[in-house]
Amino acid sequence: MKFSISLTTDNRSQDKSGLIIDLSNKLAIFFEERTYGEDIQNYIIGFTCVFTPEGFRNLFKKKKPTYVSDKTSINRFTGEKIRLFKLFIDNITIEEGEYEDFVSGNDYDCLELLKTKILESLSNLDKLPKSVIDFDKEGFKMDMKTFLYEST
Repeated sequence: MKFSISLTTDNRSQDKSGLIIDLSNKLAIFFEERTYGEDIQNYIIGFTCVFTPEGFRNLFKKKKPTYVSDKTSINRFTGEKIRLFKLFIDNITIEEGEYEDFVSGNDYDCLELLKTKILESLSNLDKLPKSVIDFDKEGFKMDMKTFLYEST
């Protein structure tokens, strides 16, 4: 399975991006040789940590998880065709009340918050479409929990 975390950060939270990229790389290596069925082969977590002033909060509101069976789209900036295949996209957001602690906290506390958010997001797998039949979500959840508790 291919796994990654994509980042949306602002200037203040960008200092923590190395921490998130490091975790993403470790997770990618961990899941690289694992298979949980044919219906999800790519798993992306969108991570958003942006302080949004009043009146702009709708720009960075939490997105619902998305499953894409097979879709080709075109990158609007490069014109490149991108194939999305058996892809699950989930999103985690550092909420307004957590933002200051995250950007000014030490790396350990930030990593713990990130782990907690990832573990909470696993419940979104229970809302997969009925068309996703061949995916061992319990095995994936267990492996993710094991990795986050023991490997980092």
